[in-house]
Amino acid sequence: MKKFLLSIAILCLILSGLYAQQNGTVTGIVTDKNLGTPIEFAIVHLQKKADTTDIQRTVTDKNGAFTFINLSKNDYKIAYGFIGFDKNKDVPFTINEKHTTLNLGKLELTATNHLLEEVEVTSRKSTFVNSIDRKTFNVGEDLMSKAGSVSDLLQNVPSVQVDVDGNVSLRGSDNVTILIDGKPSALMNLNRAAVLQQMSANTIDKIEIITNPSAKYKPDGTAGIINIVLKKNKSLGLNGNVTVNAGNHNRYNGSIMANYNPGKLNVFGSYSIRQDDRERINNTHTRIDSANTTIYSQIYSTSHSRPISNIVGAGADYKINGKNKIGISGNINYRTQTQNDITTNTAQNKALIDTSGYDRLRYNPQHQTDLEGSAYFQHSFAKEGHELNFNYTTSASSETENNHYSNVYRLPLQPTTFDHTIIKQNDNKSQFTADYANPISEHKKLEAGYALESRKNDMDFFGENFNPVTSAWEKDTVKTNRFIYNETIHVLYGTYEQELGNFSFLAGLRAEEALIKTNQVAKNLLDNNNYFRLYPTLHLTYKLTDVHQLQLNYSHRVRRPEGDDMNPFPEYQDPKNLRQGNPHLKPEDIHSAEMGYMFKKNAITFLSTVYYRYTYNSLTTITKELPNSVTLTTFENLSKSSSAGLELILSAGLGHIANVNLSTNTFYNTIDASALGYSNNKSIISWTANLSAGINLTKTTMLQVTLNYTGEKLTPQGKRLPSFVLNSGLKQEFMKKKLVFIFTISDLFNSLRDNSTIDTPSLYREISRKRSSRMVYAGLTYTFGRQNKKQKDSSIKFDNQL
Repeated sequence: MKKFLLSIAILCLILSGLYAQQNGTVTGIVTDKNLGTPIEFAIVHLQKKADTTDIQRTVTDKNGAFTFINLSKNDYKIAYGFIGFDKNKDVPFTINEKHTTLNLGKLELTATNHLLEEVEVTSRKSTFVNSIDRKTFNVGEDLMSKAGSVSDLLQNVPSVQVDVDGNVSLRGSDNVTILIDGKPSALMNLNRAAVLQQMSANTIDKIEIITNPSAKYKPDGTAGIINIVLKKNKSLGLNGNVTVNAGNHNRYNGSIMANYNPGKLNVFGSYSIRQDDRERINNTHTRIDSANTTIYSQIYSTSHSRPISNIVGAGADYKINGKNKIGISGNINYRTQTQNDITTNTAQNKALIDTSGYDRLRYNPQHQTDLEGSAYFQHSFAKEGHELNFNYTTSASSETENNHYSNVYRLPLQPTTFDHTIIKQNDNKSQFTADYANPISEHKKLEAGYALESRKNDMDFFGENFNPVTSAWEKDTVKTNRFIYNETIHVLYGTYEQELGNFSFLAGLRAEEALIKTNQVAKNLLDNNNYFRLYPTLHLTYKLTDVHQLQLNYSHRVRRPEGDDMNPFPEYQDPKNLRQGNPHLKPEDIHSAEMGYMFKKNAITFLSTVYYRYTYNSLTTITKELPNSVTLTTFENLSKSSSAGLELILSAGLGHIANVNLSTNTFYNTIDASALGYSNNKSIISWTANLSAGINLTKTTMLQVTLNYTGEKLTPQGKRLPSFVLNSGLKQEFMKKKLVFIFTISDLFNSLRDNSTIDTPSLYREISRKRSSRMVYAGLTYTFGRQNKKQKDSSIKFDNQL
């Protein structure tokens, strides 16, 4: 750590020296004159005053801001514009000895009265945008690829993987925090994998990858944060879109989004429905070695369900005056499904002769409801960007599983038995935040805030068995338990950002006090786990030229055990393979550092990042053997683990012919499992790759191919084997892009599966999980009203969950 801090200090001195040699800088903000809002992706040209030749060209960021640097002494002018707005006047300025740094202030654009359909949009906004603390992947302001879910969309984001169950990983770690619009959401409370598989991709504006978040954000998540930014069309009048899709095996989905904005008030709403069809096949082979004998077992299971999800969202923003704004919003997610499983269990002795066998049948109607409401107040001071924001969000999630089991015995023959388990989970959260932002000067910004977070997770298990003698159901006290997890976190944070010519830095500190209480109600076992942590962050950026940039950043992160992780009572879904929490788990602490280089010129962006993560008290799952061929999977803390990697991202536009996005992530992972009784260190080199290519067959026809590969991955007791999937799709536009037809095939080669092994001195297990074969979708999207005047994305999204 001392060497790391010394390196940062040396780098700061070098960059400060380079800064002293720089020339002029000019900045400004492009805004909508009628709405007073910043315009993102407006094109800004730097030209000599005497002619119209471009010296430099850029696009505005999400705050409408732009910057030109390294300007020699001369007379210049700024030309700027955006599709759907009237032509602007040029803004002249001069760089000389007295004026080396200029702020042109607000540069306003007035929306044109001409209809958008009279203009042909031939350019597209940049797929990838890199800033001081995040990578932003634009998936289209008016996303026209409507067949896929949000999980499908995430598969196309560099360094993000989605496994066969819909679980999301970032840079090889499945512990990643997922936010919606920069905040925790009720949709992510109980079963985020299922929700992400059901959310329509056409509701998404962009996805932000924040591997080393600043102190402003929650430090939860080993790998960082994935922030899903929803569309917010605030154009005047009534506008929106309608999407319908139909797929094989009676799959379908549809959505409608609309907003109405007469001026100061903006009202918006959306509704989506998704009917899926899921067939899963799991195959597990196990060998247990003991001092006296060897036992083999095989578990083969098939599962079928047809989940249907309804998501409703609505809200309103009201601009009280030029300085104050309020808003409310809410959403409801209701998901139901009936799951039917058949699990065949067979046990063999050392001579591979069957000794026992039975089939366990499961009938499980289940439902989940997520309710969320939020309100905010924003006060803007006289200076642009000087704001005070208050936000309150509350949510309630509930999930019920009604599991009916039948056990049909084949060897030895005996009467069928029946058992029943009801699992109810309720998760209530609330969060209050007060955030203050003050741009102290043109190149300095201070942010600070307070947050109060509370959570109550109530897990109630009720088990009963059918008694054939009395023909009555009797309570099973072994399977009946209730576990309550309460968490309260107080947060104070502060960040300071400054630009020094080409060099900029963002430093922050976050202080958190966590108060955690657990209650195992059945045995009246109470436990407290309170701790205080400081989470420092630092981000450094140096802009070598307009096309070359260097970055260096660090953050301290945490992974807190969830309620499921800490519940000490076993879950008996499969009596031969139990799952149990560990109430003595410690929080996992992560130190993360990375250094990056970015090249960006015209339609080409290349980013290379070297990163390193050091983790102690790492949380992991461990499988142990119990008597009678039963295994128990539980959670433990590792001594430590570390990983280092190289991430490469290339995004290129080949004129009007094609767009190509390629990313690879190669990482070295070392695990110290000595605290669990295994060898001191295990290590492996693994890699992932993602390739997405869109080929424009005509001006209105596009073919897209997407490939995802995940290499072998290390686990404390074994490894996960490589996986591969290839998707393809076709898009055809009609009526000047207002109507779009899309056709997709997911998992073209039927190769998507998840294979893993556990290999210990006494336990060897091979696990294979697979879904139903390739999925096919065809659909239409119609866009109405006046839309945001931003370039449209050409990507097609696919369904790749098992």
